Amino acid sequence: MGFLDKIRAAFGGGEHLVEVPGQADRLAVDRLEVRTANLSPDTDEKLLIITTSPAALVALHACRRPLTLTNPSHRPVTFVPVSTAATPVLDPDAGWLIPVTPATARELAGLPAGPGEHELETLHLALVLEDAPRR
Repeated sequence: MGFLDKIRAAFGGGEHLVEVPGQADRLAVDRLEVRTANLSPDTDEKLLIITTSPAALVALHACRRPLTLTNPSHRPVTFVPVSTAATPVLDPDAGWLIPVTPATARELAGLPAGPGEHELETLHLALVLEDAPRR
């Protein structure tokens, strides 16, 4: 099994993988962590959980182009508009690539601003939006 086959198997198979965009808007965020969780013990399908600041969701609401969230301590996360369903992927050079179909864009646009936890229905993705801890 090749590298891409392993990724397809880990994220549910049948769909194609999202590709690295040529250019993306960039937003530095004070918090950015990504982890995965099994959807259930009976499946290999994964839920991607992104913990970031509420500013990331505000930028996603306004953005119609690829948007890369950056943080000096973590891999970047790029939300990439796509026309058909695709599977999120961890690119060794570009970081996490998250496909955003029109349905996913509508779902993101409907999420309330501010801190909160949101699990999307259109993609195996959860957003945890937290304010930066005070120093």
